[in-house]
Amino acid sequence: MNLLHISDIHFRREYEACEEGYKSMLSLMKNPLLQLEQCLQQVMNQETVDLVIISGDLTEDGEIEDYRFLKKWLQSVLGDIEIIVTLGNHDIKENFRVGWCEEAASALPYNQVITFPDFTVVSFDNSAHGHENGVVSEEQFQWLGETLEALQDRPIIVATHHHLLSQQSSMPKWSGTERFLELIDSSNVLCILNGHTHHSYLGTINGVPYFTVASMSFAGDDLGEGIVRFENRCGYNLYQFEQGKMLRQISETKFSGQVLKVLDMRS
Repeated sequence: MNLLHISDIHFRREYEACEEGYKSMLSLMKNPLLQLEQCLQQVMNQETVDLVIISGDLTEDGEIEDYRFLKKWLQSVLGDIEIIVTLGNHDIKENFRVGWCEEAASALPYNQVITFPDFTVVSFDNSAHGHENGVVSEEQFQWLGETLEALQDRPIIVATHHHLLSQQSSMPKWSGTERFLELIDSSNVLCILNGHTHHSYLGTINGVPYFTVASMSFAGDDLGEGIVRFENRCGYNLYQFEQGKMLRQISETKFSGQVLKVLDMRS
């Protein structure tokens, strides 16, 4: 079974024209759907894709119509391929449920447990809109513990948004990392998938394969003292599983070389 992992699309039907700050960078950015389509077609021309996981920040501003448009667009490209999503700090849960899920608005965490022949995906929501580094309640941790206990020895893929290792980014790691790792310690976790940093990272954490996928929109490179250079950059990860084991992992990042803006992010 082949799993395609993407993240941080930051989609908006129209980006606001602006001369200064973060929004000015977005106004210069290449439409992320162009980059996403290029990546999807590249993978699907070479591999069979059975499942897509998007690990957060589907949209830039969490607008209902952006979720609705993005889902329809993805379905037009992916056809019947199943999509599992986690939410990021740019996503708004109430609007996501209306626009993407076509259900009543709710601020409850968006968690999913979906079982396939080779593994079970546990999509764990560690996001809160406007809180860049993530927020999780005690009820969320209880849900995760009970879910993992119910799955017992079944192979599990855990997908979430925020990164867990401080050394991989200048942005702080998720503050709930230690509790999270304690809860998954006794489970048969095949790998942990996340996004948020906009940079690819491959490694292990407590012996578990750990993969942060590149952004599907832009990437910021920290130049120090709050100065960040932004450029168009996109990427994806592809994983192959068979009989509850990971057989292969491919990470692809496309560098445009196009600098969008150099910004002082302290202001």
